[in-house]
Amino acid sequence: MRNLITISVLLLALSACSRPAEQTEPARPALVYAVIAGNAAQIGVYAGEVHARREADLGFRIGGKVTQRLVELGSVVKPGEVLARLDPQDAQLAASQARAELAAAQSDASNARIELERAQKLVAQKFISQSALDTRRNASQAAQAKLDATRAQFGIAANQSRYTALTADAAGVVTQVNVEPGQVVSAGQPVLRVAYAGDKEIHVRVGEAQIGQIQPGTPVQIKLWSAPGQLFAGKVREVAPAADASRTYLIKVALQQADDRIKLGMSASVALPGAVMASAVLLPAGAVFQHGAQTAVWVVNAQQQVSAVPVQIVQYREDGVLASGALPTGSRVIAAGAHKLHDGQTIVPQPYTPGSRM
Repeated sequence: MRNLITISVLLLALSACSRPAEQTEPARPALVYAVIAGNAAQIGVYAGEVHARREADLGFRIGGKVTQRLVELGSVVKPGEVLARLDPQDAQLAASQARAELAAAQSDASNARIELERAQKLVAQKFISQSALDTRRNASQAAQAKLDATRAQFGIAANQSRYTALTADAAGVVTQVNVEPGQVVSAGQPVLRVAYAGDKEIHVRVGEAQIGQIQPGTPVQIKLWSAPGQLFAGKVREVAPAADASRTYLIKVALQQADDRIKLGMSASVALPGAVMASAVLLPAGAVFQHGAQTAVWVVNAQQQVSAVPVQIVQYREDGVLASGALPTGSRVIAAGAHKLHDGQTIVPQPYTPGSRM
């Protein structure tokens, strides 16, 4: 009996020590792109859109309730054309009140002036003292000052009664509508945006690494996505002195020969010479992923295993992403599905061509 117990204990110990063999993660197929020397030209192609050189957000100079909006998005406007109206009742009442106050001030000033003239005659006849004359003179001056102030206040009220109509300052087209009839707006609140007729330009944004290489006056080439076979000449008109919230800089490119085919809001691409770092390489857009707090790509070694290599994004383009980093010529990077891999994973490389999918 004791032997049976001993054998059972030994069998349990042996079964506890034996472990199942670990399963090897199967290699998964992945699209691999080979980095090519010189695949990033020294011309940065940036996407942008067509704007009018002069644009303005229009708003009422007083607050009130919008009763009419006489234009729609895309409406062509002329100088002096009424675009929207406010309820004029309050402004008209304020003008009426100011008019009544002006009439009262005129009457007071007239009475004070008559009293002063009468006092001057009485002083000459020795009927009143000089101090009484000084009192009437001061009263006349105060009444005249009040009249001047009331006249100015009436002018303000009269102007405000005209501010209930929003008019166009110049010819242009409405590119944005922010209010509807019945809405209450405050003074200065943007109601409409008007792009004034005249010169057109392209707005693009570039990164911190390239802004120092772009100067006003630089000639550039512009391509419209609506006319891919045609190039337009342009010139850098303005370079923003400070970055915006996205840490990019606004570049305004003037179109030198804009015609009616170029519509506001059209998409365009601008080729900016010298706007790309020499070390930048062109990668497929799907190669870049976020590795913790760092932008990176997966590099494939000779054992077909992947490891993350940090890169810096230089520019997003139509044909991919320009990036700089430790990516010498011949490096193999994962071209798509980067978010599905992990460090050290073994892959089965598949050749990448634009438009490839796994």
